[in-house]
This record gives sequence, C-alpha cells and structure tokens, in this order.
Amino acid sequence: MNEAEALIPIEIYYRHSELVITFLIALLGIAFGNLTIKGIGFGSSGVLIVAMAAGYLYQFEPVTILQDLGIVLFLLCVGLEAGPSFFRAFKQYGKRFIGNVLILLGLSGVNTVVIIALSGIPVGVGLGLFAGAFTSSPALISAMQFSAEEEVIFGYGVGYPFGLIGVILFISIAVRMLKGRMEAEQRQRSRLHAAVFKLTNASLEGQLIRNIGIFQEHDVVVSGILRDLSVIPASGNTALLEGDILRLEGLPEDVAAAGALLGEEVQESFDAHAELDTRSIVVENTSVVNRSLRDLGLRLRFNASLTRIVRSGVEFVPTEDLTLAYGDVAVAVGSPYQLDQVEQFLGHEHHTVQRRVDIGSLAAVLFLAFFIGGIVVPVPALGPFSLGIAGGALIAGLLFGHMGRIGNLIGRFPRNATLVLKELGLALFFVQVGLDTGQSFVESLDAQAFYYAFYALLFAVVPMAGSFLIGHYLLRIPVSECFGVICGGMTFTPGLDIIRSVDASDRPVVAYSSVYPVALILVIALVQGMHLALASLGMVT
Repeated sequence: MNEAEALIPIEIYYRHSELVITFLIALLGIAFGNLTIKGIGFGSSGVLIVAMAAGYLYQFEPVTILQDLGIVLFLLCVGLEAGPSFFRAFKQYGKRFIGNVLILLGLSGVNTVVIIALSGIPVGVGLGLFAGAFTSSPALISAMQFSAEEEVIFGYGVGYPFGLIGVILFISIAVRMLKGRMEAEQRQRSRLHAAVFKLTNASLEGQLIRNIGIFQEHDVVVSGILRDLSVIPASGNTALLEGDILRLEGLPEDVAAAGALLGEEVQESFDAHAELDTRSIVVENTSVVNRSLRDLGLRLRFNASLTRIVRSGVEFVPTEDLTLAYGDVAVAVGSPYQLDQVEQFLGHEHHTVQRRVDIGSLAAVLFLAFFIGGIVVPVPALGPFSLGIAGGALIAGLLFGHMGRIGNLIGRFPRNATLVLKELGLALFFVQVGLDTGQSFVESLDAQAFYYAFYALLFAVVPMAGSFLIGHYLLRIPVSECFGVICGGMTFTPGLDIIRSVDASDRPVVAYSSVYPVALILVIALVQGMHLALASLGMVT
C-alpha cells in the first residue's frame, strides 16, 4: 500500500443558516457604517447598504420574524428614550424650541406633499426620499407601514446620501455666513463674571455665609475661599475670617457691588492652591425636582456649592429660593468626593435608572407592544384600523419611559443597554429589508434617479431654511441655538459638530437635546399625516 492509498478522505459540510447570514451582514454593515470622512459616515444605514448589495448579488431570502422583531426593538427603545422628557418638553420648551420644531416639520410636510403631488412620483418613493433626506430611520419604518417596501427603500437609498450632503452644506454655509452674528451673541450673553476679594470688613468676622445678606441681596455666590494657602469649599455653614480671600461669581455689577462691601479686590489665583473641582450635573432625580435650594440644603449637606444653573440654554446664578427643574444643568464646585455625593443626590443615573436590564420588565413591555399592535378597531367609512407592531412598540415605550415604573416593572434601563437594544433592532430590520429589496433597487436605478436626488435636496434644505428664518428672526432664537433646534428636529447629530466649531458652549447641545426626543416621535406622526394628505388627493391606490 503506497502513501496516497493510506490517506483517509475527509469531507466537511456546512449547514446553511439564515442567522449566520444575518449577523455576518450586520457585522460587515456596521464596519462599513463606521467608516467616516471628517466625522461624516453612513452610521447604522451602512447595514442597509451592505444588505442590499448582498440581496442583489446572492438573492438571500429574508426572515420576516426577524424584521418584525427589529422594528419592535428599535421603536420600543425610541419610546423608552423619549418617554422621560417627551411630555415635559412641551411645557418647558414649548414657546420657542418645540414651536420651531413644529414649524420645521410642518414646512417639511407641506413641502413634501406639494412636490410629490406636482411631480407625480410614486407615494412610496416620495416618502422614502423624505426619510432619506432627513436621515431618519423612524420615518423610514413609519413609511413602510403604508407603502410598498420596494418603493420606500428605493427612495430612502437615493435620498439618504443627497439629504446628508444637503444638510451638511446648508449648515456649513449658513454658519460661515453668520459667524459674526454668532460671535456677537456669545459676547452679549457671556455676562457671568468671577472676581477675587480680600475680606477686610471686620463686622463680618465670624459670621456664617448663610447669615450674610450681602450675597443674597446681590445674587452672588461664594465659590471658594483661600485660607492659610489652601482652598476650602464655601458652604452656608462656613464662618468667614478677616483676611479670607473670597472668589465671587455673578453678574459683573453684582460682583463689584458685593465685593466693595466685603473689602478690596485682589489678583489672586485659586488654581495654584485648589484641590476643588467643577462639575456639570444634570438634574434627573424626581425627588429633588420643584424643591428649592434652601429646602435641599446642599451646602450644609455636602459642603459643596452650586455656582450656576443652565436651564433651557440660559445660564444664571442660583439663589436659595430657586426651585430645581427636571433637566437643569447644575454647575457645582467642591472636592471630587463631595461632587460625587452631589451628583448622586441630584440625579446621577444610578439614582434614576435601573442599573441593569430587568428581564421581566423587558418581557412585559415587549408583550404590551405586540398586544397594542394587534388591536384592530373598526372605523366607519374607513374600515379596520390598527396601530400595527410599529405603533404598538412606540406607544408601549413612551408609556413605560414616561411612567418610569409600573408596579414592580421598571421602564428606565441603563442608557448603554437601551442603545444596544435599539441598534440591534435597527440592524436586524435593515438586514432583512435590504435582502428583500436589493434586487429591485438596482433594477429601478435609471435617469429618473437624478430627479429623485434633486427632490431629496429640496426635502432637506427648504424646511431648514424656512425654519431658520422663522425661528431666528420671528421667534428671536439665537443663531447657534436655532441650528441646534434644526439638527434636533431632523435628528441629525453630525450638524452639531459644525455649529460648535463656532460656538463651543453648551447652548447648541441643550437646544438639540431639548427637542430631539419630541422630534423622534413627531416625525413618525408626520409621515402618517403626509400619507393621509396624499390619499385625500387621490394619489394612493
């Protein structure tokens, strides 16, 4: 027997699995979406692009149940994220920020319906172009509830890159043109001032800060005391000694008036002696909301000071009578340990959000989503009506997110966990939809696509321009905040980086975050409203 005859042949077989294909495409799509040029990339939509390519080249069969699960997970997490602030936002930001978002979306709806009606493009393609122009996955999912998937995905695939380019160009050009105005607004609003004074007023020797009326009368905060070459935090229970070096914060005229009553201004740097730190803390603990600083007793409790409050983008010095509102940004000064305690007390995530995902609560909210989505209500003259699994997931998420807790069921999970579930749901949805529509997308590409690309630019730029003009010149919203509202209304995060290249303050971010959860929900309703409007015009068959 020779050596070749002694070899034993081994054949390896591989069992075909839809799950292997699904997660391979998700992996490749995420890697593609993470590729960026100057911070701009396709993000989650990279999964859709790769899936469409795979669907065209290999004709893989989609798994419907994974698509449905993806829709529910994604919109459920959208609702959970938006729930805590969705209803509060109308009361807190309604007059300016939310009003401007409503203008933005209203203009978008009218603009989209008019263009679709005049151009005669298929409704599904038009709604897909709108979702792509807004780079909005919730709008895409909403549009697919009413129109053929192939049409919607084709419109989204064409509109997304051109909408992305249109938004970036509009914001970049506008920011460059309005740079001088933005800088002037920054100079005008940056009025909070800090100065250092040496205590020479002997009548204040030994008095507690809380008993000295000078600070309350002038709305001035003592943010630190330099004594014996070391910096100590200033609490209400701190007794002043003659010769103390006090750092005061407030409006320039108030600081000057209070400082003159204390002693003389000196040029002393606290940084060389300081072991104190400054931290911005978001108020999320509902047990401290609507309670005054005097009632909370932060200085006595933690020996730390609140030097500034940022609310709705407005920065001011807090007084003892100030009541905290949900979402306030409190700037605190103290040692790292003291700031940790203040952060946990005011609403650090450990006090307001479940540390882990409670599986029972997740199962309950998923059940509620499918249950609501399965309800069918007969409507006279219109026939049966149902929210579907998408609407059921959104309503269930909003309900649990807003309530926070229903009995023993938790509605607020860690942010990272919610983000992972949302991205997983979107990836599952995009993979199955891409596999299903990849072939038809390529076959539909023709010269007409150039017109569709132009419509996508109009869908993005026209409402942005109108919203800016009304928001800035009629509603008197500062430029950077107005652009923050527009980016939030379009759920377009990369635009913030362009704005902050000129205005690095937290104002654009506050404006963006104030309207983002509301816009996520309203854009879904907007798509439904546009579909109804087009149906009333006889364009929906």
